Amino acid sequence: MRQQYQRRRRPRHWVLLSILVVILALLLGGGYVISKASKPLSQMQTHAETVAKKSGHLTSTSDFYWTNLNTTYYTVAGKNKAQQAVYAIVPKTGNNVTVLKQSAGLSRNTVLEQVWKRNPKKVLAAALSIFNGKPAWQVSYLNQSGKLCYLTFQYSNGKVLQQISNI
Repeated sequence: MRQQYQRRRRPRHWVLLSILVVILALLLGGGYVISKASKPLSQMQTHAETVAKKSGHLTSTSDFYWTNLNTTYYTVAGKNKAQQAVYAIVPKTGNNVTVLKQSAGLSRNTVLEQVWKRNPKKVLAAALSIFNGKPAWQVSYLNQSGKLCYLTFQYSNGKVLQQISNI
């Protein structure tokens, strides 16, 4: 009888071990997929920071934003050689970097406060970009109906430059 009991017990160990191996394989596979999926964004950020440091004379970076409506822009927040807080707006091409003092315009938080006054369901993104040749905050959000909306605020004074609703 003892041999039968041991035989029944062994398959249970193999089943548990098999389940653990499958779970481990799924976790490792998921980590690999996430790593591969986030690599392009990481490369874009590294490229933008390199260009911002070279062309925009940033000595350190703190934030990274990305917009892609009509043209792709990467914005890097940081400090320049004079230790002033600045934004460097880098076009995808890497040419014509625009450097702005953060004190010369609206902060991201101020812009988000304006958006939250519209009672959105969810704010998706808020990034500094170039709109019609001028710096502007572009914000995407979902309204209460779940429809996609865009707001573009002029960087210098917060004027709404464009509003697209219910996409």
